[in-house]
Amino acid sequence: MKRSYSCFKVAMMFTFSFVALIAGVFHLYAQNSKSNGRLIYPNTKQVDQVDEYHGIQVQDPFRWLENMASEETQQWINAQDELTGKFLEAVPTRAVLHKRISELWHFDLYTIPAKANGRYFYTKTPAGKSQPVLYVQETRNQKPRMLLDLSRHLNDADAKITGYWPSPDGRQVAYAIVKGQSSWRRLRIIEVESGNDHSHELAGLHNLGGGIAWTQEGKGFYYVRFAVPSPGNEMQAVVENPQIYYHRVGTPQSEDQFVYATPEKSKTVFTVQTTTDGHYLIITAREGSKTENDIYYQALHFTPAKIETLLHADAAYTFLGNEGSRFWIYSDLNAPRGRVVVIDLAQPQRAHWTEVIPEAAETIAGGSLVGGNALGFFGNRLVIMYIKDNRPVVKIFDRHGRVQKHVNLPGSGSIWGGFSGQQNEREVFYQFLGQTDPSSIHVLNVETGKYAIFRRSELRLDPDHFESKQVFYQSKDGTRVPMFVSHKKGMHLNGSNPTFIYGYGAFGWSSFLWYQPQVIAWMEMGGVYAVAGIRGGGEYGEAWHQAGMKHNKQNAIDDYLAAAEWLIVNKYTSPSQLAANGGSASGAVAGAAILQRPDLFGAAVIDRPALDMIRFEKFTSAGHWIHEFGSAQNPDEFKTLYAYSPYHNIKRGQCYPPALIMVGDRDQVTVPLHAYKFVAALQTAQGCNNPALLKMMWGAGHNFGATPAQIIDSLTDEMAFLVAALKMQTTK
Repeated sequence: MKRSYSCFKVAMMFTFSFVALIAGVFHLYAQNSKSNGRLIYPNTKQVDQVDEYHGIQVQDPFRWLENMASEETQQWINAQDELTGKFLEAVPTRAVLHKRISELWHFDLYTIPAKANGRYFYTKTPAGKSQPVLYVQETRNQKPRMLLDLSRHLNDADAKITGYWPSPDGRQVAYAIVKGQSSWRRLRIIEVESGNDHSHELAGLHNLGGGIAWTQEGKGFYYVRFAVPSPGNEMQAVVENPQIYYHRVGTPQSEDQFVYATPEKSKTVFTVQTTTDGHYLIITAREGSKTENDIYYQALHFTPAKIETLLHADAAYTFLGNEGSRFWIYSDLNAPRGRVVVIDLAQPQRAHWTEVIPEAAETIAGGSLVGGNALGFFGNRLVIMYIKDNRPVVKIFDRHGRVQKHVNLPGSGSIWGGFSGQQNEREVFYQFLGQTDPSSIHVLNVETGKYAIFRRSELRLDPDHFESKQVFYQSKDGTRVPMFVSHKKGMHLNGSNPTFIYGYGAFGWSSFLWYQPQVIAWMEMGGVYAVAGIRGGGEYGEAWHQAGMKHNKQNAIDDYLAAAEWLIVNKYTSPSQLAANGGSASGAVAGAAILQRPDLFGAAVIDRPALDMIRFEKFTSAGHWIHEFGSAQNPDEFKTLYAYSPYHNIKRGQCYPPALIMVGDRDQVTVPLHAYKFVAALQTAQGCNNPALLKMMWGAGHNFGATPAQIIDSLTDEMAFLVAALKMQTTK
């Protein structure tokens, strides 16, 4: 789970004055229905719902909103959205904001190529479109050929390609499609030469199951499937009990061969891959969101082949590559910042392991569960991304662990989505994201250490108009925490700059600066944007992750609050001009922050959040997060969850900052009921006239919209709300 890290393109330089845009003090409450200065919210009933957890009575007066499909809930949602719409439409500058963000959104977006037998496969989503188109190139320099456009191929404007895997010979491509914003996938196969699509379609695939693994000869592949939920039940169906199957191309799914499952562990998450030499199937098994995982293998050249256990779940392990029976493995066993070892299947005991890359002062980017991992075995070399004080560093080693090259990455930002390449190929592809770089697809030559641009989302934005720097601050317990701070060049530190602060702090993901059109518009208005690398992330390895998860979650919240205090003390901003932001898993951190220190913030925007931390595990795939957050069924973990759960810690009569809670109505990750219940509770308890608003992103899943137009509207509303809540008057 994580924040929607889609990348954006700037179409033109900022050509108008935000002085005119922001001029005037906004008295927006007068333009909405109100009573004595307070917004009149839709009537929200409360029910007498009390649950007992380990002897403690927990009230849940808005439980009825969990029935998201009921007519009563839908009426309440529509009324809330109508109120929010009127509030935001009344912002005088909204139309100009919309125009600017539309310009900043207009770009072509590319995915990291997959190479097979000399051919290059990738998708391009044209500017203004929402459906990716799959292309193939015969060589690096040849003109690409369109292979698959679902709007034409399937005549389905609501279907999207969400993954593609060419066969080793490059003659076929398996591709996953979703309908709308669902997390459930269907799999199809297309022939590269003819463009013919196989008639057999595979169902039951889910985002949790990752990709597929072709056999060397290309006759079939391994994949992970789940029981398909009943129609209309995708929004709340529990995702569990995955099974691994082998599918032979040209046969119906009903004939697929069962390979492996762990029915005694219903929350297991499998990923599958085959070795480059085609000799082994590698199965990674992780229970829920645990960082520790098992690795199994099956020798495919033996029939029948038994599935053997290579590594037990006592640490994080990642298979990188092999030479015969010798496996290169990343692990954080006895090395929380990561190392690489070689394990020979003939003698797999730890006493016989060979360490080839020892733990370093920097952290190997290998432990995140939400993207960004970048390491692998390519061109018979090990390519490893390290995180040094939350900045990426790439090194190339030979297979014995000797450093061959240092790769200088372009500017601030990070690699997202890991490396793509083959063990026997010297070309490695990766995607680089930066504050003013929506997406650059690079190709790295592991022999020379040089990289070139394969595809780029072109910009007409001058990055020299902005500056970013890294600072460090002390948290409540004295821990040193990194933070990126960005703004227009020449900004004065006078304590009055509108400031937007974000932090994630979960699942071992390291926060970094990436391109967001609303953030560019925010900085053009004179705003400051800050990203704090709070604990729970992976900035300093697994120890940093564990210091902010489960019973240590308050550390992440304290880090977030300390970042806000640092920005105030160092004259970037003041409490009345500081806006809190968090999304997805970090919605709980931002929500807890404004409840614990409402005096520290002038506004809050919380998007697609998890906010009911007592019942989160009961919906869709959230049961897999128990190892990150804990479970209310465990007495000690319940105590921690109850202490910070935003929904349960709203105090009646307390004045909280103006808050906009944004949610996609089709979100199957952090289901929208979290937002519904939190908004209802905040509106009921609010002790002053500050608004608490629900922004519905219709048709959206775990992102900001189903189409570019919807995304632009959502991002515009986010900025318009901040302009109103912080009473921004002029550019700085």
